[in-house]
Amino acid sequence: MRRLLVLLALVAGVVLGTAGPASAHAGGLVATNARSEVVTVTPQLPGLTVVAIEDGAKLRLTNHTGGPVTVSGINRTVAPGDSLTWADSRFAPEGKDLPAFRTATWTVPLDAGGTAVTVAGVLTGEQPPNPLPWWALAIVSAVAVPVIARRLHRADLLLAAAGAIAMAASVTHVLGSTLAVESAPPAGTFLSAAGINLLAWPLLLGGAIVALRGRPAGLLAVCAGAALTAVFVLPDVTSFHRAVLPFAGPPAVERVLVVLALGVGAGVAVAGASVLRRLAQRAASPSASEVRA
Repeated sequence: MRRLLVLLALVAGVVLGTAGPASAHAGGLVATNARSEVVTVTPQLPGLTVVAIEDGAKLRLTNHTGGPVTVSGINRTVAPGDSLTWADSRFAPEGKDLPAFRTATWTVPLDAGGTAVTVAGVLTGEQPPNPLPWWALAIVSAVAVPVIARRLHRADLLLAAAGAIAMAASVTHVLGSTLAVESAPPAGTFLSAAGINLLAWPLLLGGAIVALRGRPAGLLAVCAGAALTAVFVLPDVTSFHRAVLPFAGPPAVERVLVVLALGVGAGVAVAGASVLRRLAQRAASPSASEVRA
């Protein structure tokens, strides 16, 4: 047990010390309250296409015109046959305080072999959700796990199951975040989005298996993994407050996943200390047969 504690502390320290800003959202995407889209490209040139991707966070220009195309403002030239994907403040929804159902127009000038081209688009504000129910669900989840654990003789089994639920929610959350990214390779995006979960998930899965065999070391691993899961997903509570989420699925599903990873994960971490203490006391106590002998 002591060796496992030391190992977990060392690994967690290394990972926390070297990790970047905690966020499971991949590709630098963030939750916003607006979408951006391209409306017109004027004049239309054969072979030149400009489209908005990732809810308008980025534009993708494809050049098959036969000549170079220069993007004004970022001074990037796209050679014939190439494409360019980029983000900038002229069209990206990030940081735009746009009321719901209101629109704002934007333009990006291009130079296509000496021909002035204008890419015109629109930002559309969307209604953000009421965050209170989601926060309430997260808090209730975090409180319910310790409360129920106190009433159970085999609370370790509850924590193992709850840890597995938090892990499944975290995995799905990271997968959904990865699939929302169109501008980067999926494998690298997934690893970047997973971050410290690459440590938390094995702890939760392996710990749950060991805990089911009645070994306290497994429960300790579950609690450590659950704590890491809750900490890592914490920045993504922006999904409770924003309408447009970097997630490949319905926004409500993303919010449920954050509730489970955060609330259940925190609940398992909090309940773990008392359950481990009870297990240790139970193991140290002499059995009834030993007392009679």
